[in-house]
Amino acid sequence: MKILLVSQQYWPENWRIVDTAEELVRRGHQVTVVCGVPNDGNGNLLPEYRETKNWVQNHGGVSILRIFDHPRRRGDLNLFAKYVSFTKKATKLVSSLPGTFDLVLSNQLSPVMQIQPAIVYGKKWNKPTLVYCSDLWPESLAARGVINKGLTKPIYHHYLKVSRALYNAADRILVTSPDYLDYLHRVDLVPMIKLAYLPQYAEAIFTKKVGPHLDYQTKHNFVFAGNIGMAQDLECLLKAAKELETNPEISIHIIGAGSDMAACQRLVARSRISNVYFHGNMPLDSMPGAYEASDALIVTLSDDSFLKYVLPGKLQSYMAYGKPILSAANGATPKIIAEAQCGFSVCSGDYQGLAACMKKILALSSQETDALSKNARDYSKSHFGRQTFFDRLEAEMKALEKH
Repeated sequence: MKILLVSQQYWPENWRIVDTAEELVRRGHQVTVVCGVPNDGNGNLLPEYRETKNWVQNHGGVSILRIFDHPRRRGDLNLFAKYVSFTKKATKLVSSLPGTFDLVLSNQLSPVMQIQPAIVYGKKWNKPTLVYCSDLWPESLAARGVINKGLTKPIYHHYLKVSRALYNAADRILVTSPDYLDYLHRVDLVPMIKLAYLPQYAEAIFTKKVGPHLDYQTKHNFVFAGNIGMAQDLECLLKAAKELETNPEISIHIIGAGSDMAACQRLVARSRISNVYFHGNMPLDSMPGAYEASDALIVTLSDDSFLKYVLPGKLQSYMAYGKPILSAANGATPKIIAEAQCGFSVCSGDYQGLAACMKKILALSSQETDALSKNARDYSKSHFGRQTFFDRLEAEMKALEKH
């Protein structure tokens, strides 16, 4: 099958969609991705992308067509400009492509407008459109203070209209969290027959103990890995770190980048937090070593209402690797951790509770922490299996192609 994949984020940044596309190639499909240009954590183009305006690549057997969208820089206006520029430029690019693809796959993170290029191509050439939905709209606008009341109500209703149109224009929507199903049906009016739950999987590298362990230089280490945005509520983790400063053997390590990273670094400097280390983005093959050197892995999510629906992709990676997991979050995340019996959770924003969870982990015996790790791995194998994911994804694509 010839697949046109639309995904604003792609290689060389560490997004799961890269592994997904390359595995589809290994399974015999031809994949072409339309994506933006990669940025570093400060919004600057990576050096190798600064001298060209027409970059076509191939990586892992995937053909990559890049559009030069607005750089990812600090501030809501820059973020909005990046979203709009990708949608417009990617729509223009796909409109120029021949009708030789069998199916269009949209990797829908934020914003929902990322779906538009896929819809445009599908409608133009009468090709089926499959959306893999990892972010709910307009609900996720709450992270930016846009809600269904007050001064922001007109903005909310504008994006409610946009979201309903785009979601309903797709032929099929697969969601990453079971709680998304009700929301898309109830709020965005998507018929249930169009929807199905397909949880994310952990990349194969997280199922193996590979690579050198990072030397964190302290006896006890806690790791947060992934995107650093307002939704991830790193402020909660940083405040928890401040609570633990009296123990010089404990340090907190933050791996990743994102729109809120500079604000987090300013908070660390302003509050004189001495036990937090920012490592920036790391290559995917370095992540197992980062995990192995930790006592536990951390998920934090803000108290925005939409995040109660979210099952963050890092949770699958954490569980597959097999380390105790701590969360300061509401909704789906603590529910899964409790069901798997692989760690401890407190409510969103409870930094004192999160600090207490870290102390609790350190007070456990090695047998008790080993049991939490085993529970995480076992749950991952039974619920988030990689082969199961791809078998189901292929089945969904074939069903759409025949339809």
